[in-house]
Amino acid sequence: MSDQTTTLDHASANRAMRISVIDGMFGNASENMIGPFLSLFALALGATKGQIGLLAALPAFLSNSLQIPSARLTERWGQRQRLVVITSGISRLIIIPIALVPLMLEGDAAIYTFIALVTLRGLINSIGVPGWTSIMADITPRHTRGSYFGFRNVMCNLAALVGTLVAGWFIRQYDFPWGYQVSFYVALVMGLFATYFFSIIPVPPLPKRSQAAQKPVGLKAGWQAIAQHTTFRSYCFTSILWNFGVSFSSPLYSVFYRENLGGHPGFWGVVSAAGLVAGIFGHRYWGRLADRYGQKNVMLAGGIGAASVPFAWCILPRWELAVVAEFFSGFCWSGYNLAAFNLILEITPDDSRTTYIGVYNTMAGLASSIGPLIGGYLADAYGLLLVIIISGILRWLGYFAFKHNVPAPSETQLRWSDLIPLNQEMRLTQKLQEWKSKDSDLTE
Repeated sequence: MSDQTTTLDHASANRAMRISVIDGMFGNASENMIGPFLSLFALALGATKGQIGLLAALPAFLSNSLQIPSARLTERWGQRQRLVVITSGISRLIIIPIALVPLMLEGDAAIYTFIALVTLRGLINSIGVPGWTSIMADITPRHTRGSYFGFRNVMCNLAALVGTLVAGWFIRQYDFPWGYQVSFYVALVMGLFATYFFSIIPVPPLPKRSQAAQKPVGLKAGWQAIAQHTTFRSYCFTSILWNFGVSFSSPLYSVFYRENLGGHPGFWGVVSAAGLVAGIFGHRYWGRLADRYGQKNVMLAGGIGAASVPFAWCILPRWELAVVAEFFSGFCWSGYNLAAFNLILEITPDDSRTTYIGVYNTMAGLASSIGPLIGGYLADAYGLLLVIIISGILRWLGYFAFKHNVPAPSETQLRWSDLIPLNQEMRLTQKLQEWKSKDSDLTE
């Protein structure tokens, strides 16, 4: 694995990272005016819990099935930025027919057309994912990725917060379908701005691949990639269990909020916003820890909370307190996701990163597509509460599988006391004083 981080000059790298923040802000504002409300939109169309599970599962299954072919397309074409721009632009334009479904169709025809359009949107957008991830790796210096993505995620969460609150306001004011439609169309505009800004990011050419990396990339080559790298293989396999457990209940929390707790659909925007606010604080907090103590340590610390989220939902006595559960979830997930993204960049080789990312996304994504199908079916048959409890158990199994089976790069030990912000600052001050003392001794 190369130690290279970016082939851009200093000025171009800084410009690329600045524009990436703007792109991310528009993109997250756009997605959060749509994503958190898709299940509620389907519920208003008359969808069952099983159909809502299908709404989550089908896009995930088809999108992740394309990850290895998408990686192959990216590496063969070489124009990864153009590919991301084309796929993101088309996927965002599909928002138009999605918003028009309630005006054109009714009943099961409306529900299944809605699911098909959401699936098509996710499918097209997923083609650019391996290229996008490799671009992010190539424009960011490795030693500052934790801090940079922590800052970027804070700004993205701020934009997502605004988008979620605005969408919730539209839905409260105009109800179904007009509130959703206005929100979706504003999201379309924001998304097209994101596509434009991504198109002007300075991007280095794909690193020259080794002879082994130039072999055709398919399912067989993907399995060979897994077999050759023990850390990568272990990470993939533990992610299957983790992602299955997470996705088992993830599309059903809004339904649990609406049906079991009796919450108002318009207030769901405030609930989602609570998680984003937590993420704003969390990304800065976890980003520093990731740079100092390593990605696995941060995934383990944040993962404790992420695995416990289902049980937090189970004990909520009132729908207003869903804000508390989502705040807790957002803070813990911000650390886990930040470190998980950085870890996959660390354990994949520079010369064929898109291939490895494609393999990982395929395996983890297929697990994520099966989970909602089974979860939705069980929710219809036995109730949402059982599904959420099973999700919590599966998450903890995935957590321990990751902890004991994925070796980490050389990392500083993270103690519980290191999670306290005051202790972090005190230790940083001590380190600086030690370095100054060493410098003084050398000068003398």
